Amino acid sequence: MVNRIGGLASGMDIDELVKKLMSSERAPLNKLYQQKQKYEWQRDAYRSVNTKLKTFDTYIADNFVIKNLNSKTASSSNSDLVSAVATSKASGTLSIEGVSQLAEAARITGGQINATGSTQMSKLASGPITLKAPNGKEIEIDITTDMTVDDFVEQVNKKNAGLTAVFENGRFSFTAKDTGKGKIEITGNIADMNISGQDMSKEGKNAIFQINGIATERSSNTFSFNGYNITLKSTFNESTTQIGFNEAAQENLTNAKTNLEDLYNKLATKYRVTFNIGDNYDTQFNAIMNEIETETTSRQAKVDSARSALDTSRNVPSAAVQALSDDAKKFINSLSEKQKVALAAKDFSKDSLEDLGLTQEQMDTFQALSKDDKAAIDALSKEELTQTAGNVYDALSADTKKALLSSNSLAELKADTTLSQADQDILAHLTEEDYKAIKDVGTKTGELALANTELADVNSDKANLTGTKNMYDDAKNTVDNAAKPPADTVTTTPVKLTSTTNVDEMMDKIKEFVNTYNGLVKDFKDQTTQTKYRDYAPLTSEQKESMKENEIKLWEEKAKSGLLRSDSLLRDGLSKMRSLVYEPVPGLEDSKFNTLYSIGITTTKNYNDGGTLEIDQDKLRKALEEDPDAVARLFRNESGKEKDVTKDGKVVDTRGYLANLRSSMKEFEVSIEQKAGRSSMTASQYTLGKNLQDVDTRISTWQDKLKNVEARYWKQFTAMEQAINKANQQSSQLMKG
Repeated sequence: MVNRIGGLASGMDIDELVKKLMSSERAPLNKLYQQKQKYEWQRDAYRSVNTKLKTFDTYIADNFVIKNLNSKTASSSNSDLVSAVATSKASGTLSIEGVSQLAEAARITGGQINATGSTQMSKLASGPITLKAPNGKEIEIDITTDMTVDDFVEQVNKKNAGLTAVFENGRFSFTAKDTGKGKIEITGNIADMNISGQDMSKEGKNAIFQINGIATERSSNTFSFNGYNITLKSTFNESTTQIGFNEAAQENLTNAKTNLEDLYNKLATKYRVTFNIGDNYDTQFNAIMNEIETETTSRQAKVDSARSALDTSRNVPSAAVQALSDDAKKFINSLSEKQKVALAAKDFSKDSLEDLGLTQEQMDTFQALSKDDKAAIDALSKEELTQTAGNVYDALSADTKKALLSSNSLAELKADTTLSQADQDILAHLTEEDYKAIKDVGTKTGELALANTELADVNSDKANLTGTKNMYDDAKNTVDNAAKPPADTVTTTPVKLTSTTNVDEMMDKIKEFVNTYNGLVKDFKDQTTQTKYRDYAPLTSEQKESMKENEIKLWEEKAKSGLLRSDSLLRDGLSKMRSLVYEPVPGLEDSKFNTLYSIGITTTKNYNDGGTLEIDQDKLRKALEEDPDAVARLFRNESGKEKDVTKDGKVVDTRGYLANLRSSMKEFEVSIEQKAGRSSMTASQYTLGKNLQDVDTRISTWQDKLKNVEARYWKQFTAMEQAINKANQQSSQLMKG
């Protein structure tokens, strides 16, 4: 450390002199700090671009992906009977000719009991109570000694099993949350709850109606049909509707019966089942199913046996390993694939096996091997050690596998000139024993495939039998429980449901999109043409000390201006976005409206606008009025795919203009991340980050250098002060003499 003497002898302000000298010396370091600041500003400017791209992407997702551009309004000719809301997919005109029955929820309403909400449940029931909703969900409530009626009701409602329990005025009520066929079942020791009477239980009902001439039913009074969300509000034309439904149900039962009988006959022949005269459908079903279950067990056993045989065949090692002694093979078979590879690289005469990670048992097995066994293992190559018949077979191409099974020897297989070079290289180092083992893998692979096919066949029969029987049972149940046509009925004309496209709303959405898009493009274009003030470099800390806050702010505004001027990333990104306006959307080649240009949306004629869009409103309105669905598909084609294959074999995105725009923006975003990164990336992962690391390194070097320079100055001035002080002392002595 230099001893600093501050001008006592010379009378000079050494501190100020050194400070001024160092200010000049520090100029290169200040330039580095300024360069670092520029890199940081530029990085932040790029990241701001990405933030705006992501914001715009979110806007597209929220307004055109989650929601739909195509806006439709539904109208009903009698909204007191049937109302509807049109979705973007609403199409055609629907006619509701009648509603004979509205959907109702199942319910159990108990009788009067002498109890209140604070009554102990143990006085009314004991043990667990099981409640089953029409949807099949089942819950169990344990009756505890301290549980009150209110506690029990709360427990039922908290289970979320599709039931709502109520206790009011001394009566229990249990109601299904959803309407539709089915009943509520409550079991347990519940006699004192007074809820078991037949007249207390009401089954749920489906809504029965006729739509466009077809009698049908739904479990709810509100449902979707052809893009309409329909709500049935009241019954009308009940008699004709119920007659139509009953006739349709009977026809459905007849068809279900024919299908069931045909399937019974087919499966009875296939599985050698004999029916007795008078056997009903349930008896016949059980007879066939018993044989199918037996056959399933047999074929599953065959699959398991074939899989076991294949596993054994696949694990057969190379001929070189098979030639080892039993003790040597035991050691090799105990090794993992990784250990085998590491072992192959060892030279037993000089290398230790400690780094193989062997267990004590494996090490003991190795140490117990004879000298000849160790030598034989040491001579094995990596391929010989790691090879199994299975992994060699897997490496072969499909054509070579086929040739393998039809060949009679390794030599014959190698002589096949149609084999690929890669497969020939695999076969080159095999022995005849290896060939036989690999061929056995192919044979057993085929046997397992056949066994699986046979098992799949019987499982298909089982599923078909169960499904067909269930369809028959459902059809029969519908007929058996069909209501009789009511004598009294409300007769009226059918309710017509129609939909119309809301062109004005679609126009507004498209205008909003264009305005938002233009705002983004203008922002980016302005940044690429912003004036760069080269005389306004980033301020150093010393410069800021002599300036006011407002002066610093104005200066830095100038210094930051033009950071992305003429930037190639922004220009390329904007160019790709602009080109999409005139490119036909893949998958819509046959549509009249397959570009934004075709519906009146183009870029402005002024190139300096950077590709902002303008709308020919008359042309756009005409397109919307002519075919609103086609315009909606242009923006977002719901039936398109991200990777669709065209007729000429090209893979393209057919999801519409917006999907292509978002893909282009994503590429734009990635290119910027490569340049400027994102907050979660380290500096070494992007270009500007690497530049900043380089500048930091150079700054550190200069800081060390300047410390030495400053020390040198102080050393020189100290020497000067010491010399002057010495001269003064000598002069003083001469004066005294």
